[in-house]
Amino acid sequence: MLRVLPEVTVYTGPMGAGKTTRLYGKMGELTHLGIPYEAYRPGVDVRDVVIAPRGYVMSANAALTPNCTTVESLADIPVKELVPRGIKTLFLEEWFMFGFDQQRRPIPGLYREIMGWWASAGIERVYAAGLDQGASGNQFGLVVDARRYGAKVVVCTAKCAYPVNGERDPKCGRVARNSQIYDVRDNRAFDMETLPDLLPEGLRPHDRYRAVCTQHLLLPPEQTKPFDPVL
Repeated sequence: MLRVLPEVTVYTGPMGAGKTTRLYGKMGELTHLGIPYEAYRPGVDVRDVVIAPRGYVMSANAALTPNCTTVESLADIPVKELVPRGIKTLFLEEWFMFGFDQQRRPIPGLYREIMGWWASAGIERVYAAGLDQGASGNQFGLVVDARRYGAKVVVCTAKCAYPVNGERDPKCGRVARNSQIYDVRDNRAFDMETLPDLLPEGLRPHDRYRAVCTQHLLLPPEQTKPFDPVL
């Protein structure tokens, strides 16, 4: 018998595209309707690094900040305990990072396995938010598989923040669907061929993310520099 997967909605896009805002908005909507849910974020993360993707940010009004539990993997979410309590909806922050193990290696086939398990346990809806591709330009496996298995993928966009004529001049402003890592000291982007999908751990105080359009994602060699993970 064909097993139906949960109804999945994934908000994706570059830095600053409003992915987390949409996720929190959906939480507020369900709260208003009286629909119970649980929210989770991954333990495999790079939030100790300055260039860490933005996700769970404390609101100026703490009462508005959703409660989000950290788990090491999607398999650690206790769905069999949640469903008997009437919780059949899950929210996931930094969705793409769940696709890596503790050694920061991608986990193949994770989406179909987990969603099938959650469906059999009684989970009906999943909302997730996260980057849709690595800084290197390679798409994250969880997002690829979400599309493959019929999830609703909402692509959020931002304005390109590349300085068109120096850091003090106006930014490009075109529609941005990608994220770029650059060195704030010289404003040069890192060469995409030298970037890993999931950035190495360690403090890199001069690195930053910015949303960029396709034109400014693919820069000529003289405007890029190699990424050395040990810096």
